Amino acid sequence: MPTILLTGGTGGLGRTVTQTLLANHHQLIITHEPGHTVDSAPNLLAVEADLTDETACRNLVERTVAEHGRIDAAVLLVGGFAMGSLADTSYADIEKMIHLNFRTAYNVVRPVVAQMERQEGGGRIVLIGARPALLAGAAQHMVAYALSKALVIQLSDIVNAFGKDKNIVSSVIVPSTIDTPANREAMPDADPDNWVNPQDLAELIQFVTFGPGRMLREPVLKAYNRA
Repeated sequence: MPTILLTGGTGGLGRTVTQTLLANHHQLIITHEPGHTVDSAPNLLAVEADLTDETACRNLVERTVAEHGRIDAAVLLVGGFAMGSLADTSYADIEKMIHLNFRTAYNVVRPVVAQMERQEGGGRIVLIGARPALLAGAAQHMVAYALSKALVIQLSDIVNAFGKDKNIVSSVIVPSTIDTPANREAMPDADPDNWVNPQDLAELIQFVTFGPGRMLREPVLKAYNRA
């Protein structure tokens, strides 16, 4: 049974991804923040973790390997969002977004890649990007968010360069707007039919980790739907 380390398993997207991966018969270790509830299920272990803490992330990876022998995939969903133009965005705002989006990813990716290098068969990593990180026109309205997600995409490129001969592949899924309750509340006048369904993203994650998408090299998957 493949073992997957999933961060942000209690978020708007994370709950759907958790249920989809469990339905595909994977062993899941999911992280969550204090105060969040996690429904119990077979093959599911929920762990409180501060992903901004480098030592805590290393310990999380070591514990996972000690209990399950390997990490076949890491799906990293933790992050945050903020609006703000160049004029409105201070460097402290940028640091906050980097703290939420890049630091939490990097702290897990580093020990996970080291483990995948040691184990037979390598492994798969999935990161979440953002369209403003690819399009300057969109980025101008959310500068700090775009810059932090650009670092995430660059991190994926570095992992793929390192992992090319080791069967370690990092995928970046770049959604437009995800159809979550929080986004519906924040944008009541928008048409959610144009957004990206969380179930579709969950199936895409399954596709690139253990489905035919495993053959893809250095994928950046633009999941925009009609938004």
